[in-house]
Amino acid sequence: MDMRLLEIHPQELKFICEPNKHSLCSIQLTNNMLDHVAFKVKTTSPDKYFVRPKVGIIEPNSTREFTVRMQAQKLALPDMLCKDRFLIQSTVVPADTTDEDITSSLFAKDGGKYIEEQKLGVTLISPSISQALKEEEALGVTGPNNLSTAVEEIVDQEPSHESHVMSNGVDSLPPKHMVPGNGTVPRDVGEEEPEPASLANDVIDGDLENLEMIKDLEELKLKLSELELKLCEAQNAISKLKEEKQISIQENKFLQENFSELRKTELKRVQVGFPVLYLYMVALVCTFLGRFLRLVPFPS
Repeated sequence: MDMRLLEIHPQELKFICEPNKHSLCSIQLTNNMLDHVAFKVKTTSPDKYFVRPKVGIIEPNSTREFTVRMQAQKLALPDMLCKDRFLIQSTVVPADTTDEDITSSLFAKDGGKYIEEQKLGVTLISPSISQALKEEEALGVTGPNNLSTAVEEIVDQEPSHESHVMSNGVDSLPPKHMVPGNGTVPRDVGEEEPEPASLANDVIDGDLENLEMIKDLEELKLKLSELELKLCEAQNAISKLKEEKQISIQENKFLQENFSELRKTELKRVQVGFPVLYLYMVALVCTFLGRFLRLVPFPS
């Protein structure tokens, strides 16, 4: 097929790697087709990640999101490299298909069925880099003076400071205080800064207020994701309890049927054995009467 069934954004999963804290990441799946598309999420480390939902149906020209929670790690990786991978499988399904109808056989590659597979990598980000990227995104700084460029310039100018470089950023920021703005460059802590114009002050104050609002929104989104995960866990527990109840009902019904069959069998045995016992008793009585009549003389 020339066109992909699903468009995935982002193309990799980014987790903030902090010891003894779990991290969340959301992935959006967009169906630009005119058909209903079913998806399934797989990972190379199922014990390390909690995915909800793992399967689902996406209607035509609509988007659906799934959340991945990385379990808390006791120790952070020194090189911040992760070889875990995720696989997104998708295929076209009838319009009346529901999430409950999705099974593993739906994604089996047999009978000429088209199964689309897209792989996603995992990137680990240290908390300091995550905060720096959020500030850069909130302030909307672009061009050569953005935060990422500033960090790279400081790393090049200060080789004495140790910093780990990863595929999508640096592991830790050098001890520099960076103030983004028009024509400004990173400066050392304590260095005197020229007094800006009043308009520049207003812009910086507005950016700081926007940054605080974005931080609050991020925290609310994180809490909402955690509540959704807990709700999914509760729904799974309820489903298991319902299944166990259904199994108990079936076992009880099976035992009642077996008990009824046993009672019928015992009644048949009694009915079959009764005539034989009756004939035996009649013969015994006749024998006793015969012997009694022989002993008693008849009057002449």
